[in-house]
Amino acid sequence: MKNLKSILGTLILFVGIFSVNQCVQAESIIPDIKLPAPNITGGMPIMDALRNRHSSEKFSKKPLDLQLLSDMLWAGDGENRADGKKTAPSALNAQVISIYVAFPEGIYKYDSKNHNLTAFSKEDIRPIVGKYPLILLYVANLSRQSKYLASIDCGFIGQNIYLFSAANNLNTIFLYGVNSIALNNKLELKLGEEVLFAQAVGYPPENK
Repeated sequence: MKNLKSILGTLILFVGIFSVNQCVQAESIIPDIKLPAPNITGGMPIMDALRNRHSSEKFSKKPLDLQLLSDMLWAGDGENRADGKKTAPSALNAQVISIYVAFPEGIYKYDSKNHNLTAFSKEDIRPIVGKYPLILLYVANLSRQSKYLASIDCGFIGQNIYLFSAANNLNTIFLYGVNSIALNNKLELKLGEEVLFAQAVGYPPENK
């Protein structure tokens, strides 16, 4: 009888733990974001965008319009050819940079092939970098490329974001010296992967 009570107690405990785990997992689930097709024609002339290019860390709290977000991610490092090559150059075409997007609602990974945002976590990790409205995290796979060349690739993507922002009345700032250890842990990166840089993007502060 004692053994039976012990077994029943263990089963009840296991069921309780399983239920808690299921609840925690359910709370951590966020849906993927289906991005609209990017607008890839027209826009501001390149020389005007270069003239307007600047850094600013002053932002409105207003979230980016979904179409504008779609266009920005495609401009940053989207596929612009049938062979999978992208808007940003990549040293030796290694393509080692992944873009994670941090919102207040959670973290997503940009899937350039399907032009979607794949949900990763509902945690708000922006305070690790700075509580900007939207943060792009540039993750490099350093098992396939040197950190030096991967950093250059990040610079190309960052400049694409700068020019897109300049052409669409957005503010942006490229951020170095981010807390890579904390971010790597939050993103559960594999051995050899590392957050190298971040970039904040958003609407300018609203005029009062």
